[in-house]
Amino acid sequence: MGDDVHSDVIIVAHNAGHLLVESVASALDQVRAGRVWVMDAESTDGSVDQLAAFADRIDVVPVSNKGFAAANNRGIEVSDSPLVMLLNPDAVLRPGALDSLMATAEANPRAGIIGSLILNPDGSVQANSFGRFPSLVQVLSLRLWRTIQRLRGNPRLSPAAPAATKPVDWVSGAAMLVRRAAVQDVGPMDEGFFLYYEDTEWCHRMRDHGWDVLLEPMAQTIHHRGGSAASEGVVAAAYRASFYRYCDLYGLWGLKASARLWLAVRRRIGGLPDACSS
Repeated sequence: MGDDVHSDVIIVAHNAGHLLVESVASALDQVRAGRVWVMDAESTDGSVDQLAAFADRIDVVPVSNKGFAAANNRGIEVSDSPLVMLLNPDAVLRPGALDSLMATAEANPRAGIIGSLILNPDGSVQANSFGRFPSLVQVLSLRLWRTIQRLRGNPRLSPAAPAATKPVDWVSGAAMLVRRAAVQDVGPMDEGFFLYYEDTEWCHRMRDHGWDVLLEPMAQTIHHRGGSAASEGVVAAAYRASFYRYCDLYGLWGLKASARLWLAVRRRIGGLPDACSS
């Protein structure tokens, strides 16, 4: 990589608990010439206070808790690096992950977003690491498959990891490298999404504007999926609201109607996957 290629890391934290320290430490181990920015979205659990040991190596910026997209946008604004790594507060970069992402960015100048391969703590690939854009056929097929797997007592689906860098529709915002030039072209994350689907929508816009979205399997990140304290009901409601907004933006009326119907069935029967799981 060229000496001038560097990346800042942005971590949005809202009551992230003990995982925040591990996430920040993993970023500091790899960031080198860049900075680590922690966007503190009105945390009250003392988790940000635990970062005192890193005070001379990170920047903590208080922001209003207006959602994941809004806080990341504020981070991109205060940063000035040509590449920006967005990292969840419950995600830990494996050694060499950031270097792999930056090398892929340098080798692919039209890559607007490059995703890390997201792993569960047991090392399996997380189901929401990457994928195709939602469609009625895609979601119905996935919903049926997940229901069958749950009935068989196998609730976790783990997609196969690609062997090499791969163009995809979308990658997870839990750990993605973003090119600033692409952001300046397509615009920031849509702040109409409070939580969930802001990454998918951003990838959609990137591709619509001619930028590539890539998955880099050599860059791996452990995602603990528990970095902000919130009730299961609140999380599910946020997921549904974001899914419906995504459907509205891209004219997926049949998919939205299907999701609402599935939710009604789920509430009546109980125990089935959420209506808009992806």
